Amino acid sequence: MKKTLLSIFVVFYFLFMPLAETGAWALTVTTAKKCPLYLVADVKNGVIAQAHLGTPAGSYPIKTIEGYLLSRHEIFTLKNKGESPRYLWRLHFVKGDCSNETMQLWIAYLPNERIIEVASGKTINNDWTRIVSKLPLPEGVFLFPSYDPLAEEQALPCVFTIILSQKGLSFAPMPKVYEQIIPLAITFAQSKGIFEQEKVQRTIGIFTQLAQGENADNIAKTLSLKKDFKITW
Repeated sequence: MKKTLLSIFVVFYFLFMPLAETGAWALTVTTAKKCPLYLVADVKNGVIAQAHLGTPAGSYPIKTIEGYLLSRHEIFTLKNKGESPRYLWRLHFVKGDCSNETMQLWIAYLPNERIIEVASGKTINNDWTRIVSKLPLPEGVFLFPSYDPLAEEQALPCVFTIILSQKGLSFAPMPKVYEQIIPLAITFAQSKGIFEQEKVQRTIGIFTQLAQGENADNIAKTLSLKKDFKITW
């Protein structure tokens, strides 16, 4: 694996080397532990100019993270009894001029099914998302606070429950999770003095519908985490 990564690094170094003449330039390689996945990024003037995801099936461009810079990444291993392990590699990217706006890259790796699925989307890093991220979740369930491009205020963004199954990533409402989120959202909104805002009331209403298993298909249309591509080999 290390020899392979070294070879990849050398190839990309000579591929992107001419760009070094036009500004501050660096080539970074980020690897996923336990998975044969890596992200090669051409960083120019402090942000990603272009990036490619290396996989067992080849290299694929990742356009959605251009203009951002990697801040952190983590990998989750899921294994139910009698099933092969599944992996989620989640990477977080930030923009220097907007510390609250982040881009997340979700990469699902299912070795037994020989599937890699890539999704990305804007999200928000604020007091609400930091609080809700600490909720206890069932195995294989992840939270994604969705970014609303039409909202001037992102104080209480809608939170979606995302699952990683043997078929890949998908939005699946988890009523018990939303039953935890609702009182938390109400208390948070009241403490911030935004409870009466129309947008906040609408978001709490969405949480209530999802807790009751209602209107999930329409609500899913507002999810900013979008699937970019799926690889099989």
